[in-house]
Amino acid sequence: MCLNCIFGAENYFIKMNRIEIESILGKTYPFLKETDIVSILQIGTYQKLKNKATLIRAGQQKPKIFFILKGMVRGYYINLKGEVINVFLRPEHTMTGAPDALFANRATKYTFEAILETHVLFFSFEEFEKLMPENPIFFKVYIEVLQENVQTLVSRVESLIDKLPEERYDELLEKKPQFFQKAFNKHIANYLGITPNSLSRIIKRKKMGE
Repeated sequence: MCLNCIFGAENYFIKMNRIEIESILGKTYPFLKETDIVSILQIGTYQKLKNKATLIRAGQQKPKIFFILKGMVRGYYINLKGEVINVFLRPEHTMTGAPDALFANRATKYTFEAILETHVLFFSFEEFEKLMPENPIFFKVYIEVLQENVQTLVSRVESLIDKLPEERYDELLEKKPQFFQKAFNKHIANYLGITPNSLSRIIKRKKMGE
């Protein structure tokens, strides 16, 4: 169902309307023309999600991407020990999806879920790809999305390998302060590769040192 078809339906747009969505897309990708934004919205489906609502579930294979208008999304998998491992914490105004489903064409091992109230635009990856030959500007969007996702993951890998827990905390607080405003401490701790108790101790030390 296209975004145009559901505008005004149910209660989805009580807090967000088409003008707001167009404005967010325009500010995130300032090189897009008004007609380009319209093309994007025509293949998008808007959803307002409650806390812990699932965007992508482990086992799904059909490629799917989403743009976060407001809120935050986490992506995780469950390891062989039954532990939840947070790999992705994605803030608003970013686009992402399950990389194994998108690029390896296999069922994803990741589950993506909303943190608190979150507003997203869903896209079929196939539909998004079809826009590229029609208008080269969408290649630019695609490249920017890939660059942002790769840079985020590389930065995180380097941080986990080369930095102490408190240094990881300081770096995340400096680069992504919105995480501490929208995500729960247990999610941040898992993302940093430490326990919630360790994160609490770091935060307490920081407050005492102010």
